[in-house]
Amino acid sequence: MSTEQWPLRQDPEAPVIFAQSLLEDVGELAFVVLDDDDDWFISDGSEFSEDMEVNRAQFVSLPLHDALDRIPEIAALAGLPTGMAADWDPDRRTWLLSSVADSDNEAEDEEIRQARIAAWTHPGSPVTEVQVSTDLAEIPTEAGTSAGVVRQVVREQDGAWLFVSFAVLEAEEFEVEVLELEHVVRLYPDVVGVLTAAPGQVYDRAEPGSEWELVEG
Repeated sequence: MSTEQWPLRQDPEAPVIFAQSLLEDVGELAFVVLDDDDDWFISDGSEFSEDMEVNRAQFVSLPLHDALDRIPEIAALAGLPTGMAADWDPDRRTWLLSSVADSDNEAEDEEIRQARIAAWTHPGSPVTEVQVSTDLAEIPTEAGTSAGVVRQVVREQDGAWLFVSFAVLEAEEFEVEVLELEHVVRLYPDVVGVLTAAPGQVYDRAEPGSEWELVEG
């Protein structure tokens, strides 16, 4: 694969922690994690352990280009922000995103959190948990399908955030996922303009790319 064709921002030779079982059967794929150092962890469902003997038995290190050859579906995650995970749904050929939970190293977690807060240039906090309609947390891999687009931004009276896609019809019930605000902004940067919304305000827009309109509050 030439440099021009390479779909990911990380170097093709970057090392990836790769589940041993996936060398034999990629159908065992369960999830991936892109950590805060922009490194990939690709798993069959097994978690990385503090016991290095267990890790050596369960995982190997592969160059990223090799991992991509084996599991080309990770190319759909080219824009995945650091600090996020993606569960693989083999039936729907779709990734479901989540913000990575804290590790067992509280001091390191706090250092990373404070660095994110210090680098944040928008209203609010990057680590605030917000709700998004489920399709906004999904990344499809099938040709002809595309990721969601935010249609409505709701700031609840208690200050909580809700982001809803165009796929959700007005007055329709829908499922939600929880992501951190920074991850929503990185996935959908055009919501930045409404992060100044006050509690009780709702912003909407008629079509993707159009101007946000205050419709409530």
